[in-house]
Amino acid sequence: MNKKLMEHELCVITGASNGIARGIAERFLEEGADLIVADYDVETAQKIYGENPQVVDILKVDATKVEDLEKIAEAVKKTGRRVKAVLPIVGNGPTNMIPDVTPKEFHLTMDLNVFSAFFTVQKVLPYMSEKSAIVLLSSIAGFQGGSNNIVYNAAKAAVRSMARSFAGELACRGIRANAISPGPTETKGFTEFINENDEARNGIIANIPLGHIGQPKEIAAIALFLASDEASYVTGAEVIADGGFTNR
Repeated sequence: MNKKLMEHELCVITGASNGIARGIAERFLEEGADLIVADYDVETAQKIYGENPQVVDILKVDATKVEDLEKIAEAVKKTGRRVKAVLPIVGNGPTNMIPDVTPKEFHLTMDLNVFSAFFTVQKVLPYMSEKSAIVLLSSIAGFQGGSNNIVYNAAKAAVRSMARSFAGELACRGIRANAISPGPTETKGFTEFINENDEARNGIIANIPLGHIGQPKEIAAIALFLASDEASYVTGAEVIADGGFTNR
């Protein structure tokens, strides 16, 4: 029997109660990973993962607060193990035109997407093994831009840059860092973004050469590859997963 890609490897995933992060967590469990799951919605996380023996810990974490992110490091330390991969997937933000963005919205969006990713990695870094990996979640919004979403776009651009910076600084330790930039993906956030409007959905699909909205499991497959030893020579890269949306 072939060994699973992440068998008995300890991995940290934030935001795993829904969306892309949930898809990633479920795929990693299928591939034998042991997980530390951190999420603000810990009740949902408990319902999803509470009975799974591969889930080492489920933590209630507000990823915009550094003292909460320190809980992740404490949980890792308690295991006495090294982390194979850290995937800080938390990220979201309100949509607004430039004149309507408030300082509160600006800081929240930056905290959810940039602060949370950086400080999750920083806190886990002392416990990462050689030949381990960081996988960040950016978005095509980070390079495509567009109206009505300026702060989120800027935040995801920062995440893209962060992956390359992590890669450059941590290569000497054998730690790889890469980013995934999904296009439209079937999540609660996407449904809210289009206001559950079938016409809007169909309009987006019409501009995707592969003809469908992305599924979390499709992004999860990329995350699995980047986190595993199969991607041992890949660092500082960005994988665009948008069905050809930005290549039309």
